Amino acid sequence: MARRLIVPLALAACSCVWTFQNVEVTPLERRPADSVSVVSPVKAHLADGSTVVFPDGAELFHDTVWGAGTRYDLTLRDSAAVTRLPLDSVAGMEVFRTRVDNATSIVVSLLATGGAALGTGLLAVAIFGSCPTYYADSAGVLALEAEGFSYSIAPLFEARDVDRLALAPGPHGAVRLEVRNEALETHDINHLELLEVRHAAEETALTDERNAPLVVRDLRAPRRATDRLGRDVRALLAASDGEVYRTDARVLDRARGGDLEDAIEIAFPAPPAADSVALVLRLRNSLLNTILLYDVMLGDPGARSLDWVGRDLERVGPAVELAQWYQRRMGMQIAVWDGRGYRHVAHLKDTGPIAWKDVAIVLPVREHDSVRVRLSFPADNWRIDRVELADRFRHAAPIAHHLTDVVDAAGRADTAARASLAAADGRYLETSPGQRFTAQFEVGAAPAGDRRTFFVASQGYYTEWVRRGWLLAPRTTKTFVPSDSALSQAIARWRVTQDTLEARFMAARIPVR
Repeated sequence: MARRLIVPLALAACSCVWTFQNVEVTPLERRPADSVSVVSPVKAHLADGSTVVFPDGAELFHDTVWGAGTRYDLTLRDSAAVTRLPLDSVAGMEVFRTRVDNATSIVVSLLATGGAALGTGLLAVAIFGSCPTYYADSAGVLALEAEGFSYSIAPLFEARDVDRLALAPGPHGAVRLEVRNEALETHDINHLELLEVRHAAEETALTDERNAPLVVRDLRAPRRATDRLGRDVRALLAASDGEVYRTDARVLDRARGGDLEDAIEIAFPAPPAADSVALVLRLRNSLLNTILLYDVMLGDPGARSLDWVGRDLERVGPAVELAQWYQRRMGMQIAVWDGRGYRHVAHLKDTGPIAWKDVAIVLPVREHDSVRVRLSFPADNWRIDRVELADRFRHAAPIAHHLTDVVDAAGRADTAARASLAAADGRYLETSPGQRFTAQFEVGAAPAGDRRTFFVASQGYYTEWVRRGWLLAPRTTKTFVPSDSALSQAIARWRVTQDTLEARFMAARIPVR
């Protein structure tokens, strides 16, 4: 049966998901865990690649996991009963939702017969995290194109994400995307397809904040752009050149308590006789929301996070509370000046810290001579590379290209995997850390006279592994509660770790095989 998206305010559509391993960033000390009973069914993923399944939950006491479990080897063919497990052998634990009867019901992926040995050395540096990452060939080298359904951290947050691609089809009209799981998490992908928008050479095709295609033209740079301190930041926003806007250190230093936001005010000349325009942004998140989502939310409570994900977020009430708070406090709020004050017109969800996101947001023209826009967001939550205004835009109906083939890492076609991804029907392709596959689409020859822009559309959710360091030494005995206090705590940690984390983050991916 297909799963309905019960929570319409689900945590962002993009970006993916970000995790930390043993990152001590505040004066707070982790302390040895007391006994914690987990009632949700859990899997313990071991450093040697084997998996222990506890269908009735488990109890964690100091350095040991106790429970009625079954251990499956690397190939998932052989099994043995387990009643205790030393935590120093565990890479991470995750909740699962499938009734376990035998080895076939816990296979981590349709693409492989088993997992991979992660090794203790890898666990020590595994701070990279993401939803599925998409790569395409660029002059013989695989280049990152996008990241999918960011922050869909539980089934009720399952979301559809649409990301613009820079690739061009091969000479025979084929598009190939390598889909990777490069983090300590399990990805459940429900649907994967390719969208195409055809447009004139002078137009640019993007998505809006709701993932709908929007074609823009006649782009102009701001005539004024100032940050919260009054600094002129036009040069940082003028071009896609890697010279990005980030919150000034002085604003970040004083972001605490009830004052957690940064803002940019931007002005453009209003086009004659226009009642609406499109704001064009190129941006991605910093690692601030990584700290919030996967250090504060999951890391601090340790083993208690397993039941928070496996039980609390399975209920509509807690899921809606979390989604509404995240919608209100995170992402980016966009307001337009109407002559008396700034009026909220749109919200842009967080997109993730790996791939750049190009997005266009339709705005009303409220003054006859100018369009004044205010972008507000948690301090240092964004890296903004370009801001422009499109005088003209149009909505576009995309052409959908269905999946032609799924090829596993060994080059074998996998018809079962393709069937799982063909439609948003509740059949999921599940991938584990280090796995990859290639999605192939046939898009035909290029049309005469038109340009074509492609987008990857993906839908699913992921389950984060609760790391061994979190299990051994949580910081709190309570599960996460959405609050400004939690965001303030994340910002405080980010202030003192940002340089170190940014330097290490991209180098700490789980290698694919």
